[in-house]
Amino acid sequence: MKTTPIFILTLLVTLLLSGTALAVPFVSVPFVSGSICATNASDPTCLGAYSPTVNDTIRLPRSGILDYTTFNVPSGVTVKFSQYSSQYNKPVIIRTSGNVTIAGIIDVSAQTAAADSGTAGDGNLGDDGQPGIGGPGGFSGGRGGLSPLFGGVARQYGGAGKGPGGGYPGGPDTYNGVNWAGGMSGGGGSFGTVGGAGYYGGSPGAVYGQTKLLPLIGGSGGGGGGAGASFNGAGGGGGGGAITIASSGTINFSGGMINANGGAGGAAAGTNGGGGGGGGSGGAIRLVAEVLTRTAGSLNAVGGAYAASTAGSSGAGGAGIISLEANTTNWVGNTNPAFTPGLPGHVLVPNNPTLTIVSVTPTSGTSNGVSANSPASPTGNADITFPTGTTTATVNLQATGIPSGSTADVHVIPAIAVTRSKALSTAFSTPDGNGILTATASVSLSPGNNVLQAAVTYTVTETVAMALPQFNGEYVAKIRVEGGMDGKSKVTYITVSGKEYPAGKAKV
Repeated sequence: MKTTPIFILTLLVTLLLSGTALAVPFVSVPFVSGSICATNASDPTCLGAYSPTVNDTIRLPRSGILDYTTFNVPSGVTVKFSQYSSQYNKPVIIRTSGNVTIAGIIDVSAQTAAADSGTAGDGNLGDDGQPGIGGPGGFSGGRGGLSPLFGGVARQYGGAGKGPGGGYPGGPDTYNGVNWAGGMSGGGGSFGTVGGAGYYGGSPGAVYGQTKLLPLIGGSGGGGGGAGASFNGAGGGGGGGAITIASSGTINFSGGMINANGGAGGAAAGTNGGGGGGGGSGGAIRLVAEVLTRTAGSLNAVGGAYAASTAGSSGAGGAGIISLEANTTNWVGNTNPAFTPGLPGHVLVPNNPTLTIVSVTPTSGTSNGVSANSPASPTGNADITFPTGTTTATVNLQATGIPSGSTADVHVIPAIAVTRSKALSTAFSTPDGNGILTATASVSLSPGNNVLQAAVTYTVTETVAMALPQFNGEYVAKIRVEGGMDGKSKVTYITVSGKEYPAGKAKV
C-alpha cells in the first residue's frame, strides 16, 4: 500500500526586540545564587550541607542542578560527577545559600582516555579506535577509521570530534609527495582557543562560546585518526566538562583544585598503521559569588595532548574558558588558561522558549480523525506515515515561554517539485499549569513525502530584554528556537550586532 510519509524537521521561534538600545547605570546588588535552600530548606531538592570525608561521585539530577546550604571539599578528597542516565549529558551547576570551601579536588575533566591503536595499543585490537568520552557537559572525541581487518578500507577517514568545536578527522593524504599507506592524524578540538592541526591530517575545530560562560557548555572532542592498511586509526580525546559553582556567600579556595581538562588523543604505531587521534579541548569553569577568595589552589581547563603516529602527530586540544564573577574578588593568578573577571550575572539562561509539533491529525482519507504522535526522537525519515489519499490534516503545536495569543506559520514542504504552502495557526492558548501553550493549524498535503516546519515571531519589550543575558556587553535582539532530531529545543541568542551564542538544549 502506498503511503504519505510526514517528516518532522526544524521548528523555529524568532523574537524581535522593540525599542532603542538601553543604557544601564551600574548598581551593585548582593548576589543570590538561586539555591532553593535559601527559601525552603525542607524542599527535596535542597541537599543540605555537603562535606564528604572520602572520595565521592555525585549523581546529577536530570537538570544537572545541585542545591545545597554549604559545599565543602576537604583536603585529600576528590569529587567527581556522573549523569542521571546515559541519555543525559548535563554540565554541573552547584548553587549554595551559604559558603563554599574548596581544599580538595573537583574533577569534571574528560572521563576516559582514547584507546591507542596498532602496536602502540594494549595488544587487544578490538578496542583500537575507541574515542575518549567528554566530561559532564563536554563532548566525546571522534572514532578512529576502520582498517580492512574491521570491515573498513585502508586510509579510511576517522570520525569528527563531537561538539561545536570538534576536530576534523584524519584520512587519506599524501606524505612527501607520495600516497601514504597509513592514515593521517586528527585535528584537535577547540573551545576558548583553537586546537592544533594534525600533521598532513585533520584541521582543528572552530572556537565558540563566550567568556561569561552563559550558557554553560563544555569542551569539544578531537578528531579520530584515519585508518591504515593494517591497523585502525586512534580515537580522538574527549572534551573537558563544564561546571558552575554559585554561592550567595563566599567561595574560598584554600589549597583546592578544579580540573576541567580535555583528554589526550590516542596514539598509533606499526607498519601501515592508522593516524593518531586529536586532543579534546579544555572545558569550562565558572565561579559566581558575593565574595571570591583564594589563599592557595588552582583552576585548570587545558586541552588534551596531541598523540604520535607513524604518519606524524595529531593536533592538541585548545584551551577552555574560566570565568570568575563576584562583587568582591581576592584572587590572583593560578588559573590555566587565564580567567576573565566580572561582576555576578545570571546563573542560568532565563526564559528559554520551546516549540514543537506534537502530533498530526488527518482530516481526509481512511485515517480521518486518527491522530499520529510525533516520535520522542524524530529522525527526519518517515516520522509519521498516513495512507495514500490523505490530502489535509491538522497540525497540533505546543510551546513554552512565548506570549499567549501568538500565532505560528506552519510550512508544508513537498519533497518533489511542488510549490511549498503555508498555513497560519490559531492563536496560542494561555499557559496551563505546566506552562504549556497549544495551537493548531490546518494544512494541505501533497502526494509522497512532506516536511512540516513551524515558526513563531513576536515582539520582545525592553523590559524583557533587560531580563535576558548580555553577551560581551550586547543586548539580545532575537532568539531562535530549533526543534532538533533528538526531540529537544536548541535555543540560540542573537545580539544586536548579529552575533550568535548557543543557549544549550532544553527538553521539550
